[in-house]
Amino acid sequence: MKQHKSKQLLSDCRSLLTLGLFALLFSCRPDHSTAFDPLDIEFSKDTIYLDTVFNAIGSSTRSFTIRNKSDQNILLDKIKLGMGDDSPFRFNINGIHGVELNDIVLPASDSLWVFIELTSPPGALQMLWTDSLIFTNKGLSDDVKLISLAYDAHFHFPNKIYTIKRNPPLTNIEIPYSILPSNSTWSNDKPHVVYGYAVIDSGSSLEIMKEASIHFHSGSGLWVASGGILHVDQDNTGSYSDPIVFEGDRLEPFYSNIAGQWGGLLGGIFIQRGSKVKINNAWIKNGTIGIRCDSIGEFGESNLLIRNTRITDFSRVSIYSGFGNIEMENVTIANSGLYSLYCLGGRVFADHCTFINEFPSARSTPSIGLFNRYEDASGQYRYRDLNEAYFGNCIISGNKESEIGFDFDANGKFNYKMEGSLIKLVTNPVNGNYDINNPNYFKQCVFNKSPNFIFPESYNFQLDSNSEAIDIGVIGPAIRVPFDPNNVNRTITPDAGTFEKN
Repeated sequence: MKQHKSKQLLSDCRSLLTLGLFALLFSCRPDHSTAFDPLDIEFSKDTIYLDTVFNAIGSSTRSFTIRNKSDQNILLDKIKLGMGDDSPFRFNINGIHGVELNDIVLPASDSLWVFIELTSPPGALQMLWTDSLIFTNKGLSDDVKLISLAYDAHFHFPNKIYTIKRNPPLTNIEIPYSILPSNSTWSNDKPHVVYGYAVIDSGSSLEIMKEASIHFHSGSGLWVASGGILHVDQDNTGSYSDPIVFEGDRLEPFYSNIAGQWGGLLGGIFIQRGSKVKINNAWIKNGTIGIRCDSIGEFGESNLLIRNTRITDFSRVSIYSGFGNIEMENVTIANSGLYSLYCLGGRVFADHCTFINEFPSARSTPSIGLFNRYEDASGQYRYRDLNEAYFGNCIISGNKESEIGFDFDANGKFNYKMEGSLIKLVTNPVNGNYDINNPNYFKQCVFNKSPNFIFPESYNFQLDSNSEAIDIGVIGPAIRVPFDPNNVNRTITPDAGTFEKN
């Protein structure tokens, strides 16, 4: 009985102690009154600049704080957008949103977060949007300016789903797409924005005019179906300096060179077996896989011809060829997370191209990978003949010890040749699968010297005056491609790479 009373007494004491602590805490908490007179409030920013967006596409969120440095609570009578319901901007304060908010308390010696977004109306002609967020406090009025740019655009939205069925527990893969009208033309009057895959169907074509601007949402791309044709600046009347641009749909400058923003399961531009693509004067940038080139018959014409073009900042592969047939002239490929050019069999013929890979993240693969085999899911090798891999007067360099990888065996053809090129490559490979002194494979090449570009950080891959690539080229590629992208003649003493030193 005594033990029970002792336990009860201990419990009562604990309860009293807890109540006492609560009373002490609350008795120390300041009791701020609400000001009857207007008090000054401060803003962390007086103007909010939102990123440039396309009409009907929401912007990123920007934020600022409202600060109360007084020892009294401030009752904000009204917070509203100056344009009211007509404003393209929207805001919320600590999770409360609306066109107009009333009686918001700004605590003493505290602050509130304000979040701003914008969606420009579809079809709007206005490019510059401005408004203000007005704060009223007992007759005292303050405001924060809101500014953004918005572009009108041609939108290409998906209306179909292609389903790839998989056995449980794996879920099916769904690829949203739309089929473009037969024989379409994409003009340069305003940007084009693609959601899902825009499909060029069999028997159809798409022509993209010079200086056009093509933007892709995350997971989106172009799909050239078997029998389809894609022409980018078909008449070759554009220029390297003012190219057709393929990139993501985030328009803030920060995202301009960030890899991985677009390209779905099929890659960015998917060239299906039996289709044809010609690309002139383009800049393809900031996706996952730039161009995925499907197989073609051994003696078929090239299914990808690409000239005077840059391909930069891809998180995986810039050009992936699975037994494709690719011709490249005056092409610069820079900064790929895995490969600049991956060739599993097929053909590639490159004259005066630059492959420079200084991707900012760790990379275990060379810039160029040449293969005649791959390992299937069961661990067995499958073979694809590498009928031809030719690199004439090219630069192949980067931040790896070797920037060309070879993987092959005698069960498939493996034909390659490099001449007049500046190449970064281990000259005495441990596995001995190439010999730089064999002129059947390496002819008049320079190894492990610096190309010394003028300003590669700004994508200027012209040669500086001390470049080791100057005058090392052979005449054949220069005759086939006599002018560089700046229309400089190279037929006398050609340099290696895309540009001739003037």
